[in-house]
Amino acid sequence: MAAKKSSAKKSAKKSAVKKSAAKKSAKRAPAKKVAKRSAKKVAKKATKKSAARKSTTSISIPAVPLSGARKSKVSVVTTPAARVATPAPVKSSTAPKSSNRVMVIVFIGIVLLAFIVISNGSKSSTTTTTATPSASSTMSAAPETSEAATSPAAALANHEAPVGIVAHYTATGATIFWKAPTASEGITGYTIEISSNGGAFAAAGKVDAAMMEYPVTKSDAAGWSSFKVSTVYSDGQVVAGKVFGLPGQYSGS
Repeated sequence: MAAKKSSAKKSAKKSAVKKSAAKKSAKRAPAKKVAKRSAKKVAKKATKKSAARKSTTSISIPAVPLSGARKSKVSVVTTPAARVATPAPVKSSTAPKSSNRVMVIVFIGIVLLAFIVISNGSKSSTTTTTATPSASSTMSAAPETSEAATSPAAALANHEAPVGIVAHYTATGATIFWKAPTASEGITGYTIEISSNGGAFAAAGKVDAAMMEYPVTKSDAAGWSSFKVSTVYSDGQVVAGKVFGLPGQYSGS
């Protein structure tokens, strides 16, 4: 009985050992699978890196052989340059307009230049013809100018003397009054003349067309004085009115 018990214990121990071994192998199997997967990923990454490295082009340029020098190879690794986007050309809409403006300005300048040349030529020709006038023509030009300056104005149709001429005594002498004639167009003024004792008339004074009176001063009671008032027109005509007299000697104020 004891032998059976011991053999049963041994067999139980063996089965327990087998179970633990099976459990350990079962645990190791997933770990191995994980390791294989990670190894595959690393291999893929390595292949990708090697493919990327192979994509770069390598050009080997042989060195120029020199006398007495060994041949050497130069490897140059070039990477494709990045493409730079070139901007599209911008069409200038103002180019034709600016060119047209320039042409117009040039044309105007040419026309102005031609006009200046023509005007200068005409001036020089006129100067040449009139630069050396004769002495006789120079002497005759002056009288023509003076005659034009002193020529009378246009003749008027009617000329009349002042009317209603009277004299009023004052404390110092007298004041002569008159009225404008009917032909009043073109009257510039009136002149007053005095004659002493029947002698020649002498100018005593002059007033403008708006004045109708003139004062005279008495200097002596002896003798006799005559007075004459005349109308003066713009065309130079002078028309005298009626002569009248006062006792004594008078003069213009």
